[in-house]
Amino acid sequence: MEVTQSMGRGKLLSRSKQFIFSTALEDSASKLSRINFQYGLAKMHQVQSYLGMDPTATFIAAPDCTITRNIERWRNGIGYGGKITWGDNTDPIVFVDTMPNACGMLVGSLNEIPDPIELIQKVHELNDSSGEIEIEGVPIHWNFGSGNHFVNVFEVQPNPAVSESSDLPEYTFITHSSPSELKTDDNPKGMGLYYHMSDTVKHFSETLETPFGDIHYLVDNNARRYYEFFKWADTIGAKRRILAAEMIFGKDFDVISDTTHQGLKSLNEVVLGAYTFHNSPQEQLYPVTLRADLPCYLMKGIPNFSDEAVNSLNFRVRMERFGLEDRIKNADILPHGGGYVFPHIVAIPEIFETVEKRRYFSVDLGTGIGSLMFESPRELQFAYRGRNVVIHTVELGLGEIVASMVPRFALKI
Repeated sequence: MEVTQSMGRGKLLSRSKQFIFSTALEDSASKLSRINFQYGLAKMHQVQSYLGMDPTATFIAAPDCTITRNIERWRNGIGYGGKITWGDNTDPIVFVDTMPNACGMLVGSLNEIPDPIELIQKVHELNDSSGEIEIEGVPIHWNFGSGNHFVNVFEVQPNPAVSESSDLPEYTFITHSSPSELKTDDNPKGMGLYYHMSDTVKHFSETLETPFGDIHYLVDNNARRYYEFFKWADTIGAKRRILAAEMIFGKDFDVISDTTHQGLKSLNEVVLGAYTFHNSPQEQLYPVTLRADLPCYLMKGIPNFSDEAVNSLNFRVRMERFGLEDRIKNADILPHGGGYVFPHIVAIPEIFETVEKRRYFSVDLGTGIGSLMFESPRELQFAYRGRNVVIHTVELGLGEIVASMVPRFALKI
């Protein structure tokens, strides 16, 4: 089906909504995300139709689906907590508005609980060494003081019903970070991950004007070049997490898991705040981090979605209508955390758009007094979800708990 601007804004948004397949908890944050994704997908569908492709870009929302606090990504019509797929890896096109950044988490073993004061000192020394250490020619600037990047120490409680739990250590740590040095062109490859921060990506990108704002994308060799750059950035991110762990905890640890939850999985797929384990080793474990006062869960994926889940989630009719069986039945998705939530927001009755095609969300508050209007949710007061994300994941048959990791302390510099 050709998607054209002559269809009208309402029809374009109504159509894009059909391509959101959600396992998310029904709360204000996931609803905001899914509404925003209608705009992002509608723009992608316009590009696909313009290029003669089947306009079927799809968002599969993980149980932790939520907003993104990245203002640029949010304005692009993108949320967080799931994966976007726009092809079968044969179409050389990458939507750079998704802003993949190779963020990930490393889970490592510990022989004993370290002294928190010593760790604080080591993290400060690590941050003070910014710019002095290089990985493949990239000067590293440590960012454990920004965003949600942290260092946590846990005591492990294995699940005796799962065989993989028998090999786990008594104590573990997690480091969470991204190769933020690679957002711009200032690196040996001369390219950046973020369109709005990379002159190279801007130069090679195509732009299509849509009723919902411009969308930026790369095609053919430029798309392939960007994807190769992302894969290199992903290896830098992994090496960076290992190096940080060695500088903080020493080299005497085993890697239990080192996984990216924000990046390109192929030319035609990106995960944003989620895991996808399709074609990954069966024994691969994935950390699902919640709040500092709750356990982190090590999970293994169960191939999804099963026929039972497809039916219970009401996916089947849309899946078959748009020919998305392979995409949905091989989603193989897991949450990566709890995700933000806004307990004070009870409804989202209206969206306003300015002449500059910027969206403002009008939301009702729990007090029943007045409403709140905002463009980006970045500055909203938020909380983190709890165990309900993990329970929901297990109930849907998406994954299995291998171990609970009980926090001994969390370190945020």
